[in-house]
Amino acid sequence: MSSPPPDPRSDFSTPNFPFKVNPQGTSDESRMPGYKFFKDATNNFSMDQKLGSGRWGDVYKAHLPTGEVVAVRVLYETGHDESDEQHLSQVFTELMSANHKNLVKVLGYSCERQGESLHYKGIPIFAESINGLIGFEYVPGGSLAKFFSDQYLIGVYWDIRFKIIKGICDGLQYLHEAGIMHFDLHPDNILLDDEKVPKITDYGLAMTFREAHSSLGFTGMREYSPPEFISRLEMSKEYDIFSLGVLIKKIVTGIMDYSSVADMDGRECVEHVHKTWRRRLQEIRRYPSFEADCQQVRTCIEIAVACTKRDPRERPLMKDIIRELYEVETRGNYTSSQIEQGIHDYEVRKFSLKELEHITGNFSEKLGQDGFSAVYKGKFEYGEVIAVKRFDKRLRKPEQQFEKVVNIVKLEHKNIVRLTGYCYEPTKVPVLNDKNPDMYILQDVIENLLCYDFFPNGSLERILDDKSCELDWQTRHKIIRGICEGLHHLHVGCQDAPIVHEGIKPTNILLDDGMVPKLGDFCTSMAVTPRGYIAPEVMGTGEATIRSNIYSLGVLIIEIATGDRCPSDESSGRSYIENLTYGVDMRGCPIGLRKFIKWGKPWWNKAET
Repeated sequence: MSSPPPDPRSDFSTPNFPFKVNPQGTSDESRMPGYKFFKDATNNFSMDQKLGSGRWGDVYKAHLPTGEVVAVRVLYETGHDESDEQHLSQVFTELMSANHKNLVKVLGYSCERQGESLHYKGIPIFAESINGLIGFEYVPGGSLAKFFSDQYLIGVYWDIRFKIIKGICDGLQYLHEAGIMHFDLHPDNILLDDEKVPKITDYGLAMTFREAHSSLGFTGMREYSPPEFISRLEMSKEYDIFSLGVLIKKIVTGIMDYSSVADMDGRECVEHVHKTWRRRLQEIRRYPSFEADCQQVRTCIEIAVACTKRDPRERPLMKDIIRELYEVETRGNYTSSQIEQGIHDYEVRKFSLKELEHITGNFSEKLGQDGFSAVYKGKFEYGEVIAVKRFDKRLRKPEQQFEKVVNIVKLEHKNIVRLTGYCYEPTKVPVLNDKNPDMYILQDVIENLLCYDFFPNGSLERILDDKSCELDWQTRHKIIRGICEGLHHLHVGCQDAPIVHEGIKPTNILLDDGMVPKLGDFCTSMAVTPRGYIAPEVMGTGEATIRSNIYSLGVLIIEIATGDRCPSDESSGRSYIENLTYGVDMRGCPIGLRKFIKWGKPWWNKAET
């Protein structure tokens, strides 16, 4: 087991009490308190403070003198000699360094030896008792097992289920990357906070207390144990993957009788579960994301089936599971009303410059460039690809202004490029000394970078410039409609509306695998936008407005509809539209779009007013 790396996405608060490993059980403030302290904090380990019982011991709610609340587990059994205690201290030091929002934080460990004189069979003896304790972050929402038994889960709440599935997978991936195996993953070991965010607990304990674990799979949790363990006691990462698959299947099939799908083969199970969910969601009037949620259901049950294959070698890796979940996460963890309002509270990772240099190969693979920035391809070790936009010194902003930009572009909409991370980092770079060309001077530079989803289809400009790429009218209309929906979201639909796009042009429209358009770069600079896309009234002021956005949109629509590009040296799009020939083939073109092409000038004038 290796110490896990720090995770910048962690957002829980650790109690102020400075818990640390305490093999001696002392009560010094620099260490975790001992048995007597927690006996008082739990009212003598009373039943009304008991949170539950597990494989390793009973768990109690402890009220600290600081007013904070933690959970403490009183272990059934710990090591009996000094070497055992040293091993446990080392293990818990490593477990305490695990830091992720989907893990229950381990706060400390205490082990005390107490001697007692007593009579045994009439003979006076001296016996030693060992009191082992583990301190945990307190999670108020109870376990996933309780959630399963709650009638609330019977309802059709797919967004909550997907959030729980994804959170469990995020937490398990972090553990595996840190070299920590769980080997005891089941609903009792998944806790939920007040926002239904899942947190994995009891990780690492199965290997810590090996003897107590020797019968795992035969003590009530057999269905979460893989065949290779039940028959041969084999334990590996694939053990956790199997348990995860059973968990996901239970979460997904919560609206139906689990026993009805437990024995189905893979394809039959997927189709049955998907069909059942589809039918239930159709019953909800005006369900906001029907097709997106049905696709999430299918992906999750397919993952569950793959995870529970008998051959461990055929089970997927955690990185592949995470990738699939992120690909179908079209709604994020929000209610439909939040999505409509554009509330942007999803997690955006803050990277260091060193991390971005590593995943981009020191900014070696350039995807594109304009006058003020360049975009590079970045690839993580687990396979995810992102686009990294690096601003040059002419557009770099101080920290407060840059974070304001980050908050503005952090929007969740199907037609807006999703921000995944950013970097703000002061650094020093060597520059040639003008007075002495043989010497360099270290110059202070502030690096501003934004990280976005990567789209292999590239920009709309590439599609428009490729004459061999013949788009049918249905696809053209789909692209136009998506651009309009994304721009409408910026203008009136999001929390920070109105947001004026600073550069509506083909290079700032990216296309996903399904040719769905995504608006990007709406908070950078209009200085690099070709004049043909800029409204005449903006030429003098240089300040874009909502109405000038409509003008730019008009030029873009004409380009998509006709395939005829607006010249880059055009002083205004006006002459482009006026000179556009009406000989274009309009067969299959939607009537509304046909009218716009033929009678675009009146709308053009309205944009100015």
